[in-house]
Amino acid sequence: MLGFSLYLNQDENYIEEKINEFKNFDILFTSMHYPVDDRNMKKLIFLKALADSLNIDICLDINGEILKHYPELLRMGLILRLDFGFDKEKIVNLSKNNRIAIIASSVSRETLEAIKELGGNFSNISAWHNYYPLEFSGLGEDDFIEKNKVLEKFGLDLFAFFQGDKDFRGPLYKSLPSLEEDRFKDPYYSYLKLKRFYKINNLVLSEGLSMKNKGYIEAFEKKGIINLDLYLKKGYEINEFKVRSDISKYIIRNERTYKFINEVSNNYIRKGDFLILNKNSGRYSGELEIARLDLGLSNSRNVIGRVCKEHLAILDLIKGDDRIAINRK
Repeated sequence: MLGFSLYLNQDENYIEEKINEFKNFDILFTSMHYPVDDRNMKKLIFLKALADSLNIDICLDINGEILKHYPELLRMGLILRLDFGFDKEKIVNLSKNNRIAIIASSVSRETLEAIKELGGNFSNISAWHNYYPLEFSGLGEDDFIEKNKVLEKFGLDLFAFFQGDKDFRGPLYKSLPSLEEDRFKDPYYSYLKLKRFYKINNLVLSEGLSMKNKGYIEAFEKKGIINLDLYLKKGYEINEFKVRSDISKYIIRNERTYKFINEVSNNYIRKGDFLILNKNSGRYSGELEIARLDLGLSNSRNVIGRVCKEHLAILDLIKGDDRIAINRK
């Protein structure tokens, strides 16, 4: 599931514009926390009507006081993300008739076991990690992995946030990742890493996203295509790259067609270099490769391009049989 975020401090024109921009996404995250007033309730009703027209689900972040003030939230068909103010008994009662989300980052195994013993309906419960506006406060990767193992044992769907690359949200404007290691990183890389390395299938964008990265993410969601931005030498027109099924830790090889390459050059090959094999490679001449590690000096591989800095780390996430779209910079 792929999601995006909208916040109720925005005006209705902005809300409508963003709903239409992300109309192909599955779920929308928003919050009733700041400020808590009737104007936000009216905006939520407006937002819900727009989302329903596009079959977009809504996850609403609330606390106990908000639910007391607006009990009608229970009848709006929302996923209610329960922040502070909900004990185990309230979580169990809410789960019987409503879809709810618990805070993945802070819930303990003991609390989950108690919810289960009290009859909580786990088919109505998902687990959402927080995002962290404050720099250096985001989750560490080891704790993230261990927490997810616990949550998965209870059969919970996991959600995590990845940061945007524009329209950063105040008051800190330091991006909004779940993982601290992702702060200020390219959001397309963070999205792919959360999908492939951390195996989180439900990802939610926390702020604004460039049209380029939005297109790259949608291409992976719909077709499994990985986009790589590269600098290519003149004379080479390469638009796609089909990865062999037997992938190496050193190089990413394409499913090749033999082509005699007479030019020979001596190159020190670094991670991210885009390569074509020359006549010194014999029957492998013409094979296209991308270096995943520094390979040292070679007279059998010519460097014809280089992966852009922002996408270098994506090379560690590529698998056999992947389809790569090559985007010339």
